Amino acid sequence: MSKPFVFKARLNVADLFHHANHQEVFTTALQKAETLEHFVLKLLGYCALSYEQNAHLNSFAEKQKPDVWLEDEHGYITVALYAGEMDLDDIVRIAKQSQKLVLLIKESPQWFDSVRERLSYVDNMSIFQLEADFVDSLSEALSRSLHWDIVIEQNQISVSDKIEYYETTVVKLV
Repeated sequence: MSKPFVFKARLNVADLFHHANHQEVFTTALQKAETLEHFVLKLLGYCALSYEQNAHLNSFAEKQKPDVWLEDEHGYITVALYAGEMDLDDIVRIAKQSQKLVLLIKESPQWFDSVRERLSYVDNMSIFQLEADFVDSLSEALSRSLHWDIVIEQNQISVSDKIEYYETTVVKLV
């Protein structure tokens, strides 16, 4: 059994949309069954929800928990964020388990076209799409030192890793 690839993360988040500035410092790991794409989307999803004090990152690949979530004082998941595409049956099932379901996906017109019409059955869902080049570039740039400066705006996310600068348009599909 191979060990996960461990990162000491330092994420400086400037969330202009929610008027929040903060730094998140934690240890996380790329699990052996996890893709770099999923890992990057999960971290970006955490940054998008981290303006809330009760945001949680699923660092241990617990299957019963979303990738990122917010919960109320009773432990009920109010927002469940999943990184990447999902099967429609899973979407419907998971949407029943939380107040709001959010998917953060890499640009994928084929997947969205295949589920678009049937998503009308899920009324508590949002899907946000990031440009494929942005996600791919961040995936390729990962190193043991995961120090990102992230700026979140209305329809844009930018990331600087002290060497390169990446930005993307965020498109709300649903």
